[in-house]
Amino acid sequence: MIYILNRVIFFLLLIRINTIDCNRDYDNILKNIKSEANQQTQAKSASDVIARIVPDRAKFFEVDINFDLPRNTFRLLKKDSTEAVIITASSGYAACKGFYYYLKNYCNCHISWEGSQLTLPAQLPEVDEKVTSPSYFIYYQNVCTWSYSFAWWKWDDWRKHIDWMALNGISLTLAPVQEMIWTEVYTELGLTTDEIDDHFAGPGFFAWQRMGNLRGWGGPLSSTFKKASSDLQKQVIQALRDLGVAVALPAFAGHVPVAFERIFPNVTMTPVQRWNRFPDKYCCPLFIDPTDPLFKKVGEMFLRKIVKEYGGSNHIYFSDPFNELEPRLAESGYLANASRGIYQTMKEVDDKAVWLLQGWMFVKNPFWNDDLLKSFLTAVPAGKMLVLDLQSEQYPQYERTRSFYGQPFIWCMLHNFGGTTGMHGSIDVVNTKIIEAHKMENSTMYGVGITPEGINQNYVMYEFALERGWDHTPANLEKWFQQYALGRYGQDNDFIKKAWHLLRRSVYSFNGTEAIRGKYIVCRRPSFKLAPTAWYNNSVIENVWGNFLHASSELGQSNLYNHDLVDITRQYFQNKVEDLYTRFIAAFLRNERHASLKLSHQFVEALRDMDRILSSSTDYQIGKWLEAAKEMATTDAERQLFEINARNQITIWGPKGQIVDYAMKQWSGMVNDYCLPRWEMFFTMCDRALEVRKKFNMTEFRIKVLKEIEEPFTVDNKIYPTATTNGAVLVSEQLYAKWTLSDVG
Repeated sequence: MIYILNRVIFFLLLIRINTIDCNRDYDNILKNIKSEANQQTQAKSASDVIARIVPDRAKFFEVDINFDLPRNTFRLLKKDSTEAVIITASSGYAACKGFYYYLKNYCNCHISWEGSQLTLPAQLPEVDEKVTSPSYFIYYQNVCTWSYSFAWWKWDDWRKHIDWMALNGISLTLAPVQEMIWTEVYTELGLTTDEIDDHFAGPGFFAWQRMGNLRGWGGPLSSTFKKASSDLQKQVIQALRDLGVAVALPAFAGHVPVAFERIFPNVTMTPVQRWNRFPDKYCCPLFIDPTDPLFKKVGEMFLRKIVKEYGGSNHIYFSDPFNELEPRLAESGYLANASRGIYQTMKEVDDKAVWLLQGWMFVKNPFWNDDLLKSFLTAVPAGKMLVLDLQSEQYPQYERTRSFYGQPFIWCMLHNFGGTTGMHGSIDVVNTKIIEAHKMENSTMYGVGITPEGINQNYVMYEFALERGWDHTPANLEKWFQQYALGRYGQDNDFIKKAWHLLRRSVYSFNGTEAIRGKYIVCRRPSFKLAPTAWYNNSVIENVWGNFLHASSELGQSNLYNHDLVDITRQYFQNKVEDLYTRFIAAFLRNERHASLKLSHQFVEALRDMDRILSSSTDYQIGKWLEAAKEMATTDAERQLFEINARNQITIWGPKGQIVDYAMKQWSGMVNDYCLPRWEMFFTMCDRALEVRKKFNMTEFRIKVLKEIEEPFTVDNKIYPTATTNGAVLVSEQLYAKWTLSDVG
């Protein structure tokens, strides 16, 4: 018995030793994923960020970068009232994180996507604090963010956003622009200009063309645009690297134009499966098997050009060969060879290469059973693949795979699909699951990330998740939300504290596995099968709205307060519409024409008032999105093409509504000119059906609404405002009185 016990202890120790050695190997491999910018460059870049954030007070902050400090470390020191705050950090982004940590926790300030509150005290507080993140990486971006949010960005947009990334301590991100390089590769291999043009999608759909889901839709691209995009990408990469942020560059995933069959007739290439019913003209690019010599040839050509174009690399490359696409064979040996072939192609160009893989392809996909998944992951040497567990807050794959069978991974909060508007979040899940994943037995978790498909919504969730990347202890959520509100608006207001307490307990307390994709009834194509999305009592939002309005006398001059007031008012109408819809459908099915007419009129009135509150803020207007798209163009034809890209993506998403409403935004102009007409048509046809006592013809409605409303909107050229003269507080107060203090609702 003692002998058996000793043997068990021996094997347990052996497992533990192997785990430790494995982690040491990871450290040796992953430490290469960093910027090569020297200490002086990173210190200057961090100081420049501070100067842009607080130009009048920048002289009171001194930055020192020390590479001997542990990774992701900063120290803040100020012991005398006359001294500057000394920020000593392991990198430029860590120094910026330390700076923002000080602003938030010592000065009650706030910086977010929507704006900043930077009322610093006259006398900067003393401080002596050191922070080291338990995360090796703090990651940001989803490949889709580049289409849903960044498609029309210029350098000024990126400069501000890079500052925000550094302030939140982000250490690893993506740089996916690649169209100019592929044009060079395809041309050298013998494709014609027309064949290349037929392959590239438009800027609104780049992400899915890059992953092989579609081809050509929204294109073609001009050489001028491809060059400008590449130049902008170089500028972005340099700014990130100067701050110490590592950048993942694109590698070959196997997807190529259909014209490759003409050039390489003897190579076996398979069309990828049809994605979301896209027609032949826009679907099914070819896939070169990663085990074929042609894969190696094309992959090396592309990656060498990418590394040269973007000034070297940080030794990390992303490749997503099977994103929402199934491999041609469900065989362990094939998938192991495919995975090995992709990695080996990277290694031929860079012997320190690490493959960054989005784990989305494993989520809710029955193809990937445990054996196939294990074969694919373990075919690459341990530590040479870094997996983004893309939606850990709802569908964690690290649990199923026992830490991805030994490959390091990053715990990621996806949260948003399509950049849709609507308040929601799982704050308790984020607060606990990151810690659990980190402490899990034999955990290979190496960081925390945020991976939204689109930004500019629910900022509170992203700030919280990024903070947890720097602190793996559970937060006191009540205190955290109070501090968040204090910093965001700059005043300690009881009404606001109560409002955020209610939000924390309702819209931000979702706990489940339902995919909250933002397809809210207000913005969906009408039908009889829509379901309300709220998991909380709708009266909560009315209460939050009232508390916000009570705070207007103190906070009404705050831009962030006004932004949030519009969001909360919008959320009220989103929920109100869901209630009215449910009641309308019930009345219609009972053949109660009078009741259904009354409810449909209230529904229409709610949409009109929603558009009215949205128009009071430039953050919620379609004009900004459309004008940004047109400003990227250099010719009239390109301007028209880019506007169609912008309109199509946020409406029918495809030539005939293939992914209709997926990226829908609750924006002024969008609600009034797109959502409202669809519902008015639906209600009119419903009333007609009741009047003549006939069954509603849903097929007729779908054809009619697509032809008469949806498609015309995507090719319209109506110019929408990009500024506002309506005060959000006044409009919100009027709507509050109308809908909560009278019987209209």
